[in-house]
Amino acid sequence: MTAPISADSILAAAREAKKESTSEERLAAARETLNWLRETRDLLVKTQKEGGRLHSVTDLGQKDGPFKKFLFDTLSKGEIRITMGGGQIRMEETNVPTIWRMLIGQQDLLVVAYIPDVVLTYAARDMKDKIEEPAEKPDGLFAAPAIISELNAAAKDVDFDHFDPTMVPVAVELTRQPLSPNDKDYINKVLGEGTIEVQMQGFAKSTIRQTSVRGLWRSRILNKAGKELLDQVEATPLPPEIPSTAEDLPGAIKKMDDLIEWVELDLSRGAL
Repeated sequence: MTAPISADSILAAAREAKKESTSEERLAAARETLNWLRETRDLLVKTQKEGGRLHSVTDLGQKDGPFKKFLFDTLSKGEIRITMGGGQIRMEETNVPTIWRMLIGQQDLLVVAYIPDVVLTYAARDMKDKIEEPAEKPDGLFAAPAIISELNAAAKDVDFDHFDPTMVPVAVELTRQPLSPNDKDYINKVLGEGTIEVQMQGFAKSTIRQTSVRGLWRSRILNKAGKELLDQVEATPLPPEIPSTAEDLPGAIKKMDDLIEWVELDLSRGAL
């Protein structure tokens, strides 16, 4: 005898259908993720062997939700987050160096690059070319005038056309300078702030902000207790601690190998 149809049986059937559908979606997402990981690993290996430019963009706008979730869960989050233009452009490095997730307005992108091009383009746009000081300086300044002169001289030499992240930039470590309270306030005021902010998490919290002067960046590091460990100004197209470099490729490839093996294993044993 056929069992009578009831609300409970309908709900149970719906749950089973949803479970089956979800499982199929997850399998499809895993396969698509595996293909993307393999292609990206091949690109990294090619770049390691041949050198040259690394910049590949995947537009995720037309990709379905399950694939994006599986891919992001697989790559996981890294330690660097960049915000530009008051949040109009946001990006974060994944746990694999050289792979960035980037949001530009409604665009959702994955960028394989040492640093996405848009960061250097945005940093190089027209801004003040030197620190501007008022005609009448406040009383109580001690070290600030010499520091500002040094930074202005360094800013003149910043070459946005030939950025090399392996070069050590000119930097003035303010935490080691004999600054009076008025010095610090004055330097804060004349440096100002630009529209690029970088947050880096590790053993301590690091914040790097573009100043209002093209090519000058302010870096601050706080320990877990909130104590300032470093406050410095660098003259560079982009602080070298932000982008990945060719030296990061072996580690990135190793991580990609591990992720590929993990997804392949789960697919082979039906663990998805």
